[in-house]
Amino acid sequence: MNRIQNAIKLDFYTIRSASTALMLSVIAIVVSSLIGVATKQPVFTLAFFMVFAVLVSSTVFSINEKCRSEKLYGILPLKKSDMITGRYLYGLIIGVVGLAVAIVLTLVISAIRGNGPDIFLFLLVLALGFAYYCLGIGISFPIYFKFTYTKAYVFTMLPVYFVYLVGMLLARKTGFLNSLDQSVGFFSTHLALIPVIGVAAGLIFLAVSAVISNRIYRKKEL
Repeated sequence: MNRIQNAIKLDFYTIRSASTALMLSVIAIVVSSLIGVATKQPVFTLAFFMVFAVLVSSTVFSINEKCRSEKLYGILPLKKSDMITGRYLYGLIIGVVGLAVAIVLTLVISAIRGNGPDIFLFLLVLALGFAYYCLGIGISFPIYFKFTYTKAYVFTMLPVYFVYLVGMLLARKTGFLNSLDQSVGFFSTHLALIPVIGVAAGLIFLAVSAVISNRIYRKKEL
C-alpha cells in the first residue's frame, strides 16, 4: 500500500512542478463558466469542466515524456503494477476534485442567476460528467502507456466520437428515444439512483482500463 501511495504522490509532484496543468485548470474554470453563463444553463459548466478535466489528468504523461521520467521509475522500488494502480488512483482523485470544483461553479452561477438548477438535470449531468471523465481517461491512459504522449495526443478526442457514435446508432437502430421517456419518468422518482449509476459506470470503465494498461505496461521496457 505504501508503494501505491508513493506512486500517487510521484504523479502529483510531477504535475505540480509544471505550469501546464495549472494553465489548463484555469482555462477549464474560465471557459466552462463562460459557457454556463452564455447559454443560461449552469449545468453546462459542469459538463464542459469534466471534458477539460480529462486533459488536465493526462498532462502527467506529457511531463514524464519531456523529462524522461520513466527512466527514473525504472530504478525506484516500485512494481509496474504499483505504477498502474497509482496512476489510475491519481486520475480518480483528479476527477473527484474536478467534479467538486465543477459543482461549486455550477451552484455559484445558478445563485448569481437567482435560480437553483433543476435537481433531475443537475444529477443527470453530474452522473454523465463523471462517467464521461472515467471513460475519457479509460481510453486515453492505455494509449499513452502504449505510445508516447506526442503520438497519442490526437486520440484524446476518441471518447467524444465514441459517445456520439453510440448515441447515433442507438437512436437510429433501436427504440432508444422512445424508451428514454420512460427512463426519465422512472429516474424522476428515483433520483438517488442517478449518481449511483454514474459512479458505478465510471469505476467499471476505470477497472477495465487499468487491466488493459497493466498488460501493456508490464511488457514495456523502462
